[in-house]
Amino acid sequence: MMKYLNILLIVVLLTGLVYGDGLLLPNEEEYPTNFLRSRVTEINVEIDELYARTTVYQEFVNEWDQPTDAVWSFPLPADARSIRLLYTRNDTTFEAILVVGSQSTNPGTGEGGIAALVNDYIGFNGIKLQLQDIAPGAIQQVELTYISLLEFSQGVCTYTYPLETADFISYPLDHLEFNVTVNSVRDIGDFDMPSHPNYEVLADEPGFLRLRMQQPMANLATDLEFWYEIAHNSFGWDFRSALNDSLAGHFAFFIRPSNYVTPDQVLDRKMVFILSTSTSMSGYKLESSVAAVTTALGQLNENDWFNIISYDYWYDLWQTNLVQATTDNVAAATTWLEALSTSGGNRLDIALDEALEQFTDASYSNSIIVFTDGRSPLDPVEVATGNQHQVGIFPVAFGDDVDRSRLELTAQYNHGFVTYLDEDDNLIQDLHQLFQIINQPIFRNVSLEFNKDDVHDLIPTVYPTVFAGSYFYVTGRYHEPGEVSCDFWGDGIAGAQQYGFGLDYSAVVTDYGIPAYLWAKNAIDAIDRTIDVYGETETLKDSSIALSLRYKIRSRYTAYLADYENIIDPPISVIPADAVMPDSYLLKAFPNPFNPSTTIEFYLNEQDAGKPVYLRLYDLRGRLVMEVRLEYTAAGWYRVMVYAFDAESRALPAGLYLAVLQTSSGATDPLKLLLLK
Repeated sequence: MMKYLNILLIVVLLTGLVYGDGLLLPNEEEYPTNFLRSRVTEINVEIDELYARTTVYQEFVNEWDQPTDAVWSFPLPADARSIRLLYTRNDTTFEAILVVGSQSTNPGTGEGGIAALVNDYIGFNGIKLQLQDIAPGAIQQVELTYISLLEFSQGVCTYTYPLETADFISYPLDHLEFNVTVNSVRDIGDFDMPSHPNYEVLADEPGFLRLRMQQPMANLATDLEFWYEIAHNSFGWDFRSALNDSLAGHFAFFIRPSNYVTPDQVLDRKMVFILSTSTSMSGYKLESSVAAVTTALGQLNENDWFNIISYDYWYDLWQTNLVQATTDNVAAATTWLEALSTSGGNRLDIALDEALEQFTDASYSNSIIVFTDGRSPLDPVEVATGNQHQVGIFPVAFGDDVDRSRLELTAQYNHGFVTYLDEDDNLIQDLHQLFQIINQPIFRNVSLEFNKDDVHDLIPTVYPTVFAGSYFYVTGRYHEPGEVSCDFWGDGIAGAQQYGFGLDYSAVVTDYGIPAYLWAKNAIDAIDRTIDVYGETETLKDSSIALSLRYKIRSRYTAYLADYENIIDPPISVIPADAVMPDSYLLKAFPNPFNPSTTIEFYLNEQDAGKPVYLRLYDLRGRLVMEVRLEYTAAGWYRVMVYAFDAESRALPAGLYLAVLQTSSGATDPLKLLLLK
């Protein structure tokens, strides 16, 4: 086992652009290579239901004989927000501070050159940090934590960590490691890591899963993919909440319909398919769109109605009005689709206006599915104003040149969601999966009543149509803890239906937690979209800055600064490989107090190396509550992450515990650990 830090991170699903590891670009023009050598990437993933916290740890080496400044660049996923950034100098760890201003500039940025390629690589949401005076031979460490949500489709949760960085890194890393832990209130079924099948299963229980993949001399040529399936056969919910000392309380409420429903539970549908025939859609994108619509038409029944519109500089209707999905109409529509060709223009706005005119009542599940890969001058508020019949708008966006904010606001204001597809994806397969969901509407005209006077600042306020095999969530704030029923209302196949969900607004006080981060992320995202579409105002700018600094989440107006003053204890620095101690012993644990995991640092001497070693956890009554078997072939410093679960994968209660390293030569002195809940 390599002597590197195991770091906790939560999963993020990446859709759209292809991203990868961070890069360290030297400021000195005389530096002998384009980048400082990347030697370690460690990814540890903890999934809690549908959201995730991600911490990425990297090590770089200055192989020059002179010191250099360098800019660390990381391609943060488009739907993620960073919440913490650490860096080192010598044996000291610092936390980057958020300041109002622009991010560091990659050295040499301009027309062409490696810096321009890096800027394009990290995308619009990338993170950059200027690091100073990296000594010759020094190891520069960086640790980034960010939050995001998982992708979910009909019970399958998918995680991707893009490692494909062959355009920049042509040599193997010394060490690549991936650890994933899944906590679920629902049973976990099948799972796999198809991209890196040489993983170990450390725990596999009904609602708990832990995997590990370690690879020395790893080439970063394949994105890491992991998926798992959960059983869910009823309409339900997930709820998380926490109080904060200075920020009141925050909550995240997830609506979770069943993965599949029978045909007699699905609402009758009216659909308009809008396909861009702009020249940029030529080839595979248009072919995939046509194939996807053809598949969707085949899943309609004669109680459903549909139409098709193509657009470029104007629009073209297949039929003047919606028609029933009879066999003849579906066949005629398929023939019309196959004859589509491309030309110039991208007037999605006028195509949407015409599509909305097709709907004359709200008694059906009304949907518009839009295929686009470009930009259009549509106004999301105007679209919503013209949407008189609860029509859900579902953009499907190809590539990285789409107007994300405009599409996301349009979907948000009009009961829908956006699907992003990269040109390297299997477009036909992904579109088929999308239509499996959209073809199963079970509730329209959705509303929520939280029945709690102090619930406020809800995001979003317009709720989408509910489809089997999908989910939507609402974040908000509250002041006082307590148990209150939340009422869900929606029009289903049997008419208006109501569900009551008992929500327990927690009294537990934390500094920051997932509910607070999710709410702040959504609030900043909403401001960013508004600015992108309608322009910047001082009010919007001030609100974004205030949220960023208050919640320590980077926004477009804030940047990370390495001031080399904000020291973090304990450090993340590497322990020198040649440091020799006479006896094996436990050094420290961090974080401590902890919940739900902590990393324990220890030294193993020559006598104990190559023999079984046991890390044991005892409660204050002397009972053994956890044991981890370890085996290392060489003496040295090691770090291992442990989780607050007993041998039966049950969560340990809060309290004080004693950690002991049992080696062949005896037991080390105990290390005190405080578990908080």
